Amino acid sequence: METIYTLLSALKGQQRQMDSVSNNLANVNTPGFKEDEVLFREYYTKFTGQDLESEEEKFVHHEFLSPQTRGATSFVRTDQVVQKMAMGNFKTTGNDLDLALQSEGFFVVQTPYGARYTRNGQFLRDSQGYLSTSAGHRVLGKNGPILMAGKNIAVGRDGVVLVDDKIIDTIQVVNFEQPGQLNRMGNSYLAPATAEQKPFLIDNFILEQGTIEGSNVNTVKEMVKMIAVNRSYEAAQKALRTTEELDQSSISIARI
Repeated sequence: METIYTLLSALKGQQRQMDSVSNNLANVNTPGFKEDEVLFREYYTKFTGQDLESEEEKFVHHEFLSPQTRGATSFVRTDQVVQKMAMGNFKTTGNDLDLALQSEGFFVVQTPYGARYTRNGQFLRDSQGYLSTSAGHRVLGKNGPILMAGKNIAVGRDGVVLVDDKIIDTIQVVNFEQPGQLNRMGNSYLAPATAEQKPFLIDNFILEQGTIEGSNVNTVKEMVKMIAVNRSYEAAQKALRTTEELDQSSISIARI
């Protein structure tokens, strides 16, 4: 019986891996997108003699632990999903409102749900002239939303914004101690996963105007990974069917 639940945990892990690969491939053309990587760990049960209703055993049972398991059994479970923060390729667009961070860090965006963070610098001006994302949320400078009411817009490599040769503000750029562990929130936005993750301002960034950063997803590598995950999933399914057939044979023999 333990073998079945071990194989089920493997199938669940492969399914999570496939979800990650599919998401990476779906965002291969999304500016600033960072590849997801699923990390797994072994879960080794040691619950002999404990009551089935203990909180510890309930938790493990939720991760496909058999109610009949009373000894030590090995399972696999998703430890965490992290973003690989390597930079993508940079593409020159010539659009004055396209900005690319050629260093670590994130742009800060004002949303109804609080500050959000992104490396997607494909910006525009909203109806009131503020620098905004395609989702309509304003990009923040050190003094707040950036009003670009003018014709000639220039953004220096240090983030200083000039409109018609007048300094307006400086693009706000922040970073985190563990940026790969930020949560995805849609619209290329990221947010801290815990209250302990605090952004901090950085000044030594490099900003390039008229350029966007592409996704860092390697399409060929992800396709190879998808094939490998699919084969592993099929192998686990086959092993599960074989185990079930052996169990049925054992039951039939026992009845004779």
